[in-house]
Amino acid sequence: MADDPPPGGPQPDPTPEPHGVPNPQQGLREGLSALRGTRGASGERLDAERDAVNGLRISAAQVFGGDNYVFQVSGTAASPRFYRLTAENLDETREAFAPPGGFDAVVREVTARTVTVLRGPAGTGKEALARSVLQQAGHRVLHLLEPTTDLALLDDQALTPGAGYLLPDVPQRGADRLSAFELQRLDALLRRKDCRLVLTAQAAVRFTDPRVRPAVTDAPDPPPLRVIVARQLGWRLGTAAAARARRILARPDVVRLLRERLGDGVDAGTAADLGRDLAGAAAAVGDDEIVDRVRARKDLHDEQAVAHWLHDMADLAEQCLAVGIAVFGGEAYETVATLSRDLEERLQVAESPDNPARPRGTKLTGTRTARLNAVRATLVDSEVATRHGGARGKVVRFQDPGTARRVLDHVWSEFDVMRDALPGWLRDSAARGLSTVGVRAAVGAGTMARHDFETVRARILRPWAADKDAELRDAAAIALGVAARESGHALAAYNLVMAWSADHHSPELRATAARTWRVVFERDGDEQAWGWLHQLAGAEHMAVIEALCRSLTEYMALDGGRYRSDALDLLDQWAVTGLHDPQRRTFGELAFLYAAADLVGPPPPSPAGRPAPPGAPLWPALLAATAHDPVQRADIAALWRQTVNSALTYGMAHDVLTDWARLVDHDPHGRAALAVLLADAAGDRRTRVILRHLADGWIRGTEGRSAPRSGHRLLARLDAGSGSP
Repeated sequence: MADDPPPGGPQPDPTPEPHGVPNPQQGLREGLSALRGTRGASGERLDAERDAVNGLRISAAQVFGGDNYVFQVSGTAASPRFYRLTAENLDETREAFAPPGGFDAVVREVTARTVTVLRGPAGTGKEALARSVLQQAGHRVLHLLEPTTDLALLDDQALTPGAGYLLPDVPQRGADRLSAFELQRLDALLRRKDCRLVLTAQAAVRFTDPRVRPAVTDAPDPPPLRVIVARQLGWRLGTAAAARARRILARPDVVRLLRERLGDGVDAGTAADLGRDLAGAAAAVGDDEIVDRVRARKDLHDEQAVAHWLHDMADLAEQCLAVGIAVFGGEAYETVATLSRDLEERLQVAESPDNPARPRGTKLTGTRTARLNAVRATLVDSEVATRHGGARGKVVRFQDPGTARRVLDHVWSEFDVMRDALPGWLRDSAARGLSTVGVRAAVGAGTMARHDFETVRARILRPWAADKDAELRDAAAIALGVAARESGHALAAYNLVMAWSADHHSPELRATAARTWRVVFERDGDEQAWGWLHQLAGAEHMAVIEALCRSLTEYMALDGGRYRSDALDLLDQWAVTGLHDPQRRTFGELAFLYAAADLVGPPPPSPAGRPAPPGAPLWPALLAATAHDPVQRADIAALWRQTVNSALTYGMAHDVLTDWARLVDHDPHGRAALAVLLADAAGDRRTRVILRHLADGWIRGTEGRSAPRSGHRLLARLDAGSGSP
């Protein structure tokens, strides 16, 4: 066995470089100890970004009924996100919905199909109509899917038997992806589960596949807006107060109010909001005071009213809490309150004898409940998963989902002192160490770019992008992506990324460019973007290499892993085929190991198609991908064979593989999948020796890291020979 590698793995070539010739691998060797994917970090980061973007994108009209827009996550990026409508939501739909003309015909069409697209002009109440027709079709449980949901993620595991599903506001891109094949797949899936799916789309959306068009139904015109107001008022006051509801609507001052609020351009959602406001006022005051109370409520759907609302707050602390919730809504109240106090300190007038910040002995006031009520916020249960599993518990959000965007728009546009303080506040918040806080700070910064891209670029994007802190560079990349996708600056963002990725720029700027990969992919398409990544992959600076590793890991995690095969193919070209230079080969190895350490998810379905039970232990996501996909298993096995033998990355490969073994050690299916994968990787004598040495270490618990069941299962598989299960 003289030609076998030493038990610890292959060693780097000890031959020194000739004098004066730089070793391009030396920088990698020196930085490897710090380069390691963190389990679940990419999924947590993507979830937080998606949640933050939804919180700052959504308008009140998109959430008929004023629901808290909280999405469920089943613990993996491969699962669709949805919100189960509450009993009150369903009762409102059943009792307060005002059916349009032709409603019964729509119900018949939806009932006859499993998938229906309701298409119509904006503001006509399509979502409320969809909820009602799903109820009429017999569904007692309704789920509201996240607007950006990829329908390809819907599977048996994701669906609740007998439930109705609603996907609102399908964009043209989503309509283009809805093929006849996908429609047939959804039909079979939904029939098995006795479910239905209704999608809503704007009138301008067109479905390019002619075989999809029979599933499209044009939504009828909504009923008169006054009817919508009356139904909301009557339902909220109750049947016992029906006479009072009619009396209120007949009052001259109420008639004038309706005439003012229901003019041209007003949509069904606004009419429903007015009915709620009238009911709320009627429950609190006498009939003579209802209109005054509604006017005094300062309807937050009006930009000018937001200005008055912020101006009339009791003090700076309330204003800063409102801004804090606008940016960091979705985090725990304690986190948001601390960040808001930090902003307050930055804006506070300097302390002096005439202006004490808080005189000694002053009693404590302002409970959590009172502060949240003052800024019209609330605590809700969040089911956004953390990287360690489980949920975040109670998080703070505005009661009206559209408030966050309007608050940010106003303070950036109108409060000069606040605008001066925001860049520094967001920067320090992003650098606090809690990754989801940094993501939300970045999304807030990107949202503000729609008013003044150059100011945000100069004061936020460029300084963050050039920072030594990788988390702050990540925040710059997220902010630039939001500016491109949500704030109308796609070309400016793309040009900035291209400029920063040039060789003459600093490693920090090039690293930030590498983290802004989605801007390039969305503009150039996959093939050209891969060429751009290939160019960056030749970098020798660890900041750029780590940024590329994070980006490729995110690419594998995005949209439930639909791009994973493409990413693995690129890594194979770099690391395994030998077609490229040593620098890119080493980078390919590092990127694979980074993703292998980071990506986790639920176990795959059983061979019989049964989903994993709730609470099942997590698997490495790349291992789960091999369970029922022999092509991906072959690709991943080849990458493990390459990395465990690598002179430079073998130590990291052995550590990550040990983590995999420990993660599945208590799961017999996981141990079996890992043994099959590694037996496929052991295609030569050298690799088999290394894997046996690793398995022995797992059994002995070398350095306290034991995985005895995984070790025994691997040794048994190696003794039996490799091959498919």
